[in-house]
Amino acid sequence: MKSALKIWLVATLSLALRHAEAQTIKSIDNSLNAGKVLWIPQQINAGMVPFGVPASREFDVKNISTENLFILQVKSSCHCTVAEWSKEAVEPGHSTRIVVTYDAKVEGDFYRIVTVMTNFDTNQLVPLALTGKVEPKTATPGGQ
Repeated sequence: MKSALKIWLVATLSLALRHAEAQTIKSIDNSLNAGKVLWIPQQINAGMVPFGVPASREFDVKNISTENLFILQVKSSCHCTVAEWSKEAVEPGHSTRIVVTYDAKVEGDFYRIVTVMTNFDTNQLVPLALTGKVEPKTATPGGQ
C-alpha cells in the first residue's frame, strides 16, 4: 500500500512540475488591438537569474495601425514585478518598448504577468509574461 502511494505521489508531482514548466501566454490577440499592435514577443524566458539580481527584459510593441498608439497602463499583480514604458504617442509604423523587471528575491521558478492597456482597447488588457528561474541564494562568507 505504501509503495502504491509513493508511486502515485511521484506521478502527481511529475505532472504538476511539467504543467508549471509548460505555462505560456496565448499568442492570439483577440482584443481590439488585433491588427493594430504587434507584441514582440508576448512571453520572454529570462533563463537562470542570480538570486537578488533583478531580471529586466524588453518587450517590443509595434504600431501597425494608421492611428497613434498610446500605452495607457501596464500593471503587475505583484510588487515584485514592475514595468516602465513611454507615455508618448507611438506613430503608425513605429515601435516602443515595455521594460519588465522581476526583483528575483525568491528562489526557484517564476512566472510573472503584466497586463497592458492601450487606447485601441481600454476594456481588454493584453498579457505579457516574464518567466525564468532564480538560482538558490548563496551563503556569504562569515555566515552573514
